[in-house]
Amino acid sequence: MKKHALPLSISFPPRGKMDAIEGIEFLKDNGFDSIDFAIDNFPNYGGENWREDTRRVKQALDESGLIAVSGHLPFRASEDLHEKILIGIEMAGILGLKRAVLHPLGDRRAEPTEENRKYWFEKNMEYYQIYIPYADRAGIKLVTENMRDPLHDKGMHRYASNAEELIEFADPLGLEICWDFGHAHGAGLDQYTEIKKLGHRLTMTHVNDNYGTDDEHIPPYYGQADWDGAMRAMNEIGYRNPLNFELKFRTLPMEIFPEAAAVVRRIGEIMSDKIVGA
Repeated sequence: MKKHALPLSISFPPRGKMDAIEGIEFLKDNGFDSIDFAIDNFPNYGGENWREDTRRVKQALDESGLIAVSGHLPFRASEDLHEKILIGIEMAGILGLKRAVLHPLGDRRAEPTEENRKYWFEKNMEYYQIYIPYADRAGIKLVTENMRDPLHDKGMHRYASNAEELIEFADPLGLEICWDFGHAHGAGLDQYTEIKKLGHRLTMTHVNDNYGTDDEHIPPYYGQADWDGAMRAMNEIGYRNPLNFELKFRTLPMEIFPEAAAVVRRIGEIMSDKIVGA
């Protein structure tokens, strides 16, 4: 397996396409050295014997030699979301992950007032303090993420969509930050400026692109995000953690998965070389 300048990973398994063990095998066979687990995409997520199933995934992971440093906790709205998050945290612990992303709270239709900012700041302070003790017991680090702000051009603002708002609740809680490049581009943000603000707090990435109007999750350079500015900022802050591609592989036919993965891996190699100055 080729050693890259930075570990390259993809959020796997894609929903409905393969299970976690098949995803591990696929990434290893296609030249990746890391995996980010889309935890709630596990076929038996929260079902009967999920702990035993997760331990089997952990065994396959250990045997593969892949690095698994991160995962994504459940976020889709449901009455049992709290229970799903707790299961996800325990699964992340069993898998031996170092970090797991938990989406922050916010309202994309809120007005950009100081009152709303204060309200959502306090909501996120309360929210993350619920789950930090569970993450501590599981041995993982909770990470927050910049969210979409799709109505910013209509005078609305979604809290936690920019670096400043992430930092104001992440710092007092001791949270690290994941930067979603597609979310930032869709929010009309300058990638270079925002990443420089994050500095050492940036420990995870969700690498994807779009055309600025929707959350397409297409590979870098396929859309319109400023990748030159983003890579320059990551070089300047000394980013050395994985580049994780969060892409919509679930929409691709299985027959072209290997070719798609090869393109993504090559893009990742170019990006990681720019970041480390290779």
